Amino acid sequence: MPKPSGYNINPVTLGDHLKQYRLEHGYTVNELSMELNVYYSTIYKWESNEAQPKGKNLNKIIEFMGYDPRIQNKIKIENYELT
Repeated sequence: MPKPSGYNINPVTLGDHLKQYRLEHGYTVNELSMELNVYYSTIYKWESNEAQPKGKNLNKIIEFMGYDPRIQNKIKIENYELT
């Protein structure tokens, strides 16, 4: 199956991982912004690495994705304590 346009085979940054997850799961930027309760322009900034999610927004991303993309070995969210 071909990868969606803009798909990064080797995500490095948190923004890369977020975009990869969004594309793999068929979310538009607008849909993801509604899921995370942020402006769609914020999603664009995260995905283009112009800004980094912090605090509660980082926690929302981890909860939404079900893992912390900053950790190489993905862990299940049930085993991860959000602070």
